[in-house]
This record gives sequence, structure tokens and C-alpha cells, in this order.
Amino acid sequence: MARHLVLNIAMSLDGYIARTDGSYDWIEGHGTDKYDTTLQFDNPAFFSSCDTVIMGRKSLEDCPLEMIEGYQEKQFIIASRSEYANYNNVRFVKDIVAEIEQLRAEEGGDIWLFGGASLVQTCLEAGVIDHFIIGIIPIILGEGISLFDGLTKEQKLILVESTVTDGIAMLRYDIRK
Repeated sequence: MARHLVLNIAMSLDGYIARTDGSYDWIEGHGTDKYDTTLQFDNPAFFSSCDTVIMGRKSLEDCPLEMIEGYQEKQFIIASRSEYANYNNVRFVKDIVAEIEQLRAEEGGDIWLFGGASLVQTCLEAGVIDHFIIGIIPIILGEGISLFDGLTKEQKLILVESTVTDGIAMLRYDIRK
């Protein structure tokens, strides 16, 4: 079974994945199921399908691993320009694209690209993201850390699924061939 790199991330309606200070306390629904779709995106199933999580060092600082369901059973690969000591199920790497390509060639579950923004940019530029799952949170932040700021080339996608839960639109895209 081929492993896929899947970006699964929450974003404000105006394209931010965090406040300027890196916080994400704004990630929540609007409090009603009135507009929910019959089809629902299954986040727990997605989390359990991934045995590896890739994140940037700053994302690791901003989001403790304990907040990720089943974190004890997952391998965490942290992209970092600096040297850090590996620990438990956490490994730091400098060449994240080479690491992703090696992981995709191995047997295992899907690989969750957690973020942050510069890591997503790197992966987009390298063409290694297979699927996109973007949760659009019903808020306009006005400023923050932009998900796609500074992208140098166009990326054509195809929508493969859309669902709404508690005002959060979950949009699933694949790369358009």
C-alpha cells in the first residue's frame, strides 16, 4: 500500500492557520448543527489512519503532542534547521523533503502533514503533498500566519469531498493531474 502525505489543517476564512503569536484558540465551530451535511468528515478515523506526523519545530512548540489523539503510537518527524536531540517517538530532521520521499517508499499508514506554514510551503514547492484536507473555521482573523503566503507556483486541485460540521467546512482536495 502506497503511503500518502496528507495536509490536514484548520484555516480561518481569510487564510490564517494561527494568530501572529502562534496561538490557535479561535479554532471552534459556531455552536449549531443546523447546517450540517449528512456526510460528515471523520477526523478520528483520519487520525488513526496516520502512523506518522510531520510538523515544523515551531508547531511542536505551539501544540503539545498530548493534544493529538493517539500520539503515543505515532512517529513524529520534526523539520528543523537546528540540531535537537531525538526523544521517545520524536525525531528531528533537516532535509524534510528527502525524509518524506523515503517515508512514502516504505510500508505503513498515511503521513499527516500537521503544519506550520513554512513547512507546508516547502512541501508544496517540492510537490510531495498528495491530499489536502482544509477545515475552514467560521472566523475572519484579519491577521496571523498565512497558510499560502509567498507560494511561487500555481497548484491546481480537484475537490473530492465537502462536508459541514458545526459551521466548519471540511474541504478535501487532490492534486489535479
